[in-house]
Amino acid sequence: MDNKRLDIVFLGEDAFSNVILQSLITSGHHVKLVITPWYDNLVYKKLEHTCAQNNIPFSRNKKINSDETIQQIRDVKPDLGVIAHFERLIKQPIIEIPRLGFINLHPSLLPDYRGMAPQHWPIINREKETGITIHYVDETADTGDIILQRHIPLTEEMYVSDLQRIWQKEYQTVMVEAIDKILRDEPTIAQKHLCGRYYGKFKLEQCTLTPDMHVVDAYSLVRGVSMPYFGARYNDMIIYRAHIRQENEETSNPVIHFMDGDLVIDMYK
Repeated sequence: MDNKRLDIVFLGEDAFSNVILQSLITSGHHVKLVITPWYDNLVYKKLEHTCAQNNIPFSRNKKINSDETIQQIRDVKPDLGVIAHFERLIKQPIIEIPRLGFINLHPSLLPDYRGMAPQHWPIINREKETGITIHYVDETADTGDIILQRHIPLTEEMYVSDLQRIWQKEYQTVMVEAIDKILRDEPTIAQKHLCGRYYGKFKLEQCTLTPDMHVVDAYSLVRGVSMPYFGARYNDMIIYRAHIRQENEETSNPVIHFMDGDLVIDMYK
């Protein structure tokens, strides 16, 4: 085997996963199997299409840690497992199959923003930056040793969709770079001793604006939950775009009054 061309099993779910999958194929790695969870939606379709185009076996599995999945992975004898945008935790019998283990893409600067909402909370919390981490997989969420990190600046005007467009660009190269670092046996950063914030999956009730909020916090919430997500909620409005009202600004758009300023609704229904 060419030590720069690995046999890979890939676990993913969506269009973001598909960018990573395509980068592995383009870079010359041999993806021998793609596994996705069985959801009652069509989120997997881009992955399925890429697999069909490249003659890669594709499997939708109802039980990710089942004996069937374990055997599927063992049968392809992978050197490495790669995970991207995959909302299931894999367990030790699967983790130990590839000789180089499993690595995962998490779109935050671990150990901060572990969990399933890393796209929302850095914007809502008005962080100056976020990022992408590639790390080894263990049996807990986003806690394995860090292989690589890329930093992404956040501005006061960025919406979650803007961040996702940056992801799409970075994902074209970040996983391949991490694999190159593994092949060069470069050192990793242990993170189990590091403190960080964890956020579970974002819920609709967390999208509500209330008059006692500071206007900057309200604006940050709008930006953090905008399309393609729930949108911020206020009375009977769903708010996807807004801006903080400037002094002497005249507008015919709806305005929400907060403790220290007004939020002008740019798009609503």
